[in-house]
Amino acid sequence: MTNNTYAVIMAGGVGARFWPLSRMERPKQFLSVFGEQSLIEDTVDRLRKRIDPQRILIITNHLHEDRTRELFPWLPQDNIIGEPMGRNTAACVALAALILADRDPDARMIVLPADHFIGDEEEFLCTLERAISACRSGHLVTLGIQPTSPETGYGYIQHEAEELAPGIHPVRTFAEKPNYDTALLFLKSGDFLWNSGIFIWEVEAIIDGFERWLPDLWEVLQELRPHLTSPRFHEVLLACYQRLQPVSIDIGIMEPASRQKGKVRVIRASFPWNDVGTWAEVYRMRDKDELGNAVHSLSREFDKPPVIMIDSNQNLVMTEQRAVALVGIQKAIVIDTADALLVCHQDHHQDVRHVIQRLKEDGYHELL
Repeated sequence: MTNNTYAVIMAGGVGARFWPLSRMERPKQFLSVFGEQSLIEDTVDRLRKRIDPQRILIITNHLHEDRTRELFPWLPQDNIIGEPMGRNTAACVALAALILADRDPDARMIVLPADHFIGDEEEFLCTLERAISACRSGHLVTLGIQPTSPETGYGYIQHEAEELAPGIHPVRTFAEKPNYDTALLFLKSGDFLWNSGIFIWEVEAIIDGFERWLPDLWEVLQELRPHLTSPRFHEVLLACYQRLQPVSIDIGIMEPASRQKGKVRVIRASFPWNDVGTWAEVYRMRDKDELGNAVHSLSREFDKPPVIMIDSNQNLVMTEQRAVALVGIQKAIVIDTADALLVCHQDHHQDVRHVIQRLKEDGYHELL
């Protein structure tokens, strides 16, 4: 990567669909779902192969700022920024752009989530190299993933037939998460890609985008400029965030920018990718036995989780310490922790987030 390329890792999510393993004090990005390391550790390790740690920023929730510093003590302390409250991804990107513009007006930003799975690191890094070249002259670049199924949990990007360079197309439009029939049409059309949530642009270009399409948000954050390196930074940041309306970078910037012909480009990425958004995604990605069951121990105390399957298939079982037995069960998600148990049919994996809302309504805040 060039010396003015920076990575901005968005790590402020709560992972509501990963309850009961994901909690307020330990959201999804801090979970070790596929190996010894957490998802955010995998993300940082992947990036530091090409980007100097001095140019890696992590924007997280203030509740997780200390934990993030413990995980990455070798990162500069002022490269880990805690947002006082969640205001969606546009505020996160704007904050990072403001900080980087102050440090390096010629900065190029790679913006990506902390909790995604990338299957081929070398191909991923090569794709980012291509994206850095493609974002010159004010273009906003995103990575699109070739869809393999009519997935209703992802946003989509429709691109033009024109190819600006191999695998690089102008974006026609962005589409929010569709219903199944619409997703099937997207899949058959051949010109829709999954929206990876990974963006690449010059800091000057994204600031121009905020000034055009989210001027109110950008104006509020200008109050931070005199305080970026002062002891009052967190105090002023809180005052600013309290006045911001939540909006995603896709809706706030990318959608209106795509209506400006040629402004937004998408690179058709070929590396294996998954946003690991639900337990059903974890099931799809984990190794399975001959009956399609995936079993994993959440505790290092057990070499093999105490799970018994009788006439049961296509299930995901993750247990912390107790024995779990399934009899005559198909396509279930069973997540057993010390203080909570989730049993869910795989077809309802998106609905786990409603459990969080019910717990809030019923006053069980200790389980959030």
